[in-house]
Amino acid sequence: MSKVRAFFRTGAFAGFSAGILTAYETRRAMTSEAEQEALANRYRARLSNGLLRVFGAELRVRGQRPSGGGALVVSNHQSALDIGVMLSVFDAVMVSRHDVAEWPVLGRLAKHGDTIFVDREDRRSGAAAIREMRRRAKEGRTVVAFPEGGTFPGDSVREFHPGAFAAVSSLEVPMVPVGLAYAPAVAYEEESFTRHIVNVAARPKTRIAVQIGEPLPRGLDARSAAVVAREQVERLVIEARAALDRDSE
Repeated sequence: MSKVRAFFRTGAFAGFSAGILTAYETRRAMTSEAEQEALANRYRARLSNGLLRVFGAELRVRGQRPSGGGALVVSNHQSALDIGVMLSVFDAVMVSRHDVAEWPVLGRLAKHGDTIFVDREDRRSGAAAIREMRRRAKEGRTVVAFPEGGTFPGDSVREFHPGAFAAVSSLEVPMVPVGLAYAPAVAYEEESFTRHIVNVAARPKTRIAVQIGEPLPRGLDARSAAVVAREQVERLVIEARAALDRDSE
């Protein structure tokens, strides 16, 4: 049964993504430039919410979302589903690894979603991404980043890179920590994106707890903010895991 479920869900994932892309590009061609951002926001929400349904994801969200003005949201990173989860919860632009831009369908969707791409091995790419994050935050956008710099299994949170915090540390925008926990647990480390998606698709359902914390204290420099944010995210992950455990009792 799990293989059949994985087959149908991955097929639905591919078909739904392609359908959203086609529909969006068709509508965008008929939409004025002034209205294109609102159009992109609507289709981004449709895409993220639809894909979570395809994979049987059930979200449990606790905490206050940032409202009005720009913000930086930072989270631990466990699964490829994290992107859909964060876009479902926050009206935001994502920071993503650079090679995603070249993926068929998903790369084009990411570009249309105003994604900020970064090659963490290239200092110039990192500096350009910081400038873009700062620009979006100054424009009043929420930017979502995974400062661990990769995906890691389990609930422990690795060291946060300071780049995302450097982008906004001098701005009057909140830096909001978020903890994510999955049940059953996910692992996306050595396997390919395709294998990871198939494994998640094979499950009957995946419960995901999203624990939103209070904004970090004002006045922190980038490195201090990275340390404090990691501590806060680790605490929020523990709270998210506890919430999932309570739900299963």
